[in-house]
Amino acid sequence: MTYSTPFAVEEHVHGQTVWVALRARGADWSWLTPDEAVELGRTWIEKYSGATAAVE
Repeated sequence: MTYSTPFAVEEHVHGQTVWVALRARGADWSWLTPDEAVELGRTWIEKYSGATAAVE
């Protein structure tokens, strides 16, 4: 199976419940609450934001 991007992020709403689904390179989906997704994003930015600047 071919993927055009290395990861996918989707929002799923089930009634009053919102989930953020993450999938990387065809792996199983990981389901996070919006708060968990925000925290993960912040962690990734802090950890990897310098790596992008070094490559450019």
